Amino acid sequence: MQRALIAVSLAMLVSGCAGFSAAVTNTIDDMGLTPDYAKGQKEALQQRKLETPSVKVADNVPEGKLIEKYENGSKKFETIVKNRCFDDYIDVYYPNGQLRAHTPLVNCKANGISQGYTEDGKLRTVITYKDGVADGEAKGYDASGKVVRTFNYKDGYPVTKG
Repeated sequence: MQRALIAVSLAMLVSGCAGFSAAVTNTIDDMGLTPDYAKGQKEALQQRKLETPSVKVADNVPEGKLIEKYENGSKKFETIVKNRCFDDYIDVYYPNGQLRAHTPLVNCKANGISQGYTEDGKLRTVITYKDGVADGEAKGYDASGKVVRTFNYKDGYPVTKG
């Protein structure tokens, strides 16, 4: 019975991380930095609030460092569990073990500069978050490291220049 509860708790935990990872992926798509073959169907950037979920964990998940792995043994994500949620940071990895995204967390919400990377380790996006929503500058980079897109956000929404 206890094993079943732990399995259910871990499944809920991983689904929360999947939501966070999906938010990162959608942001990259929205900035026009995903190859055409990998783009998901979604609303236009101006119609959607850019935010990351606050992931709550079950009571039986211990506080401290938490690492989830792919079947091949490489890290899927790493974070700190504090006050029943992901806190301090969350690092999401590609199946090849390369870091996909690093996002600082404060009080269980994205706060600070989140960085997204390609599968071969090149910086792809930099997004500033405050209390879980994009707030400030977001930049997208091409393969040579050149800034190709810049957006400004306020309270999760793109700021349009009049």
